[in-house]
Amino acid sequence: MKEKRLLIALASILILFIAGAFGLGSMPSTGSNAKTAFTIDKYNVSDREFEAFLQNNKALTTSYFKRTYNADYGKSFWTSTFNGENPLAYAKQKALDELTKVKVEQIIMMENGIVSDISYEAFLQSYEQENKDRAKKIANNQPIYGPQKYGIAEYYSYYQSMNVQKLIDKWTKEAKSTMSGDELKAYYDKVKQRYFHKGYAFDYEKISIHTEAGKQEQLTKIRQASIEKNIPVDEAAASLGVAVTTEQLTLDLEETSKEDTLSQNLYTRFLDFSTGEYSEIEQSDSEAYMYRLVAKRDKGLEKYEDVKSSVIQLYVKEMLETEVVKRLKETKVQLNKEVFHKITIKT
Repeated sequence: MKEKRLLIALASILILFIAGAFGLGSMPSTGSNAKTAFTIDKYNVSDREFEAFLQNNKALTTSYFKRTYNADYGKSFWTSTFNGENPLAYAKQKALDELTKVKVEQIIMMENGIVSDISYEAFLQSYEQENKDRAKKIANNQPIYGPQKYGIAEYYSYYQSMNVQKLIDKWTKEAKSTMSGDELKAYYDKVKQRYFHKGYAFDYEKISIHTEAGKQEQLTKIRQASIEKNIPVDEAAASLGVAVTTEQLTLDLEETSKEDTLSQNLYTRFLDFSTGEYSEIEQSDSEAYMYRLVAKRDKGLEKYEDVKSSVIQLYVKEMLETEVVKRLKETKVQLNKEVFHKITIKT
């Protein structure tokens, strides 16, 4: 089960990365009048593809300048300068960095036979064909997965992430036949705590008093007496003549729903608690309450033999990330200044 969740998470990370870099806003189409905005080594990148990434940096840029310089968005925003920083130049650099990384990934895919053409025009042809195929299936009452019709930005995210996954699958197959068991086990030992730790289970108490005037202050005194005298909370409450309700509870995320945000948040808080530590006092409509951690139980690690396939996928994913970083340092990005400097954000 843990292995399956990890593989799903890996796929989600890929999709979220592209969606985060590209956004899901509207994207302009490109046609015969497309111009080259810049080149990455020998590969041209069209102005329309760059404009799409630039447009999706609009909100990020306005937020950054508001947060950093308290700059309000207005007609002159993109042409103004704030402490030497220009919003349009900032957004264009962010878009250039993001698109360069995506195109480097696409170059690696092409070198490995995953795609044959990384131009924006080729992407649009794939996009149009995908929607035609979906429309045909719908007309023939055939099942389809995902939306009935893709938007361009939505399909860009899907297209890129699926091709990255194809590359990872190809490299995974190769790694299975070339990596020794010792190499793979050594990698597992390197990443096991991060990816294959089963987490913790917590035994804890919820101590509460039904809400009336002054009850929160009483709970504060009970906590203080328990800590100072090193006595159980019930004994501390009795010494102050106060009745409390103490529930003995256990928290294990494998036994809770992902929609149970209270348990998720409590788990995160308990990770930093020491045994015997109290939480801050909280208040609901009916009671004042606090938590005390009784025991923290380490659930150990997934066995190497049970997660071997996931270990290989992680290894390959790290290979790809390392290769992309290496290429980004080595690649030559050359702006077509005449085109690039004319590109602006549409308001």
